[in-house]
Amino acid sequence: MVQGINYITDEKGNETGIILDLVSFKKNNVKASEVINALSELQRLIDQAGSISKKSSNWDLAKEKLKDILPQTDQ
Repeated sequence: MVQGINYITDEKGNETGIILDLVSFKKNNVKASEVINALSELQRLIDQAGSISKKSSNWDLAKEKLKDILPQTDQ
């Protein structure tokens, strides 16, 4: 594992971004070739990011359920 590569994940644990900390690379004497090797699965991550289906959030689901339970008010 290369110091300075950090993965961003969503609430479901899907990797959605990568942060490359150049200062950390310099501090730890990390070479560009090491970073490139560490990112060897970048294409897989890109391909997965495009296929992650968007589902309603828990809050959206809860609101839909509450609409059926709570009485409607006229405004």
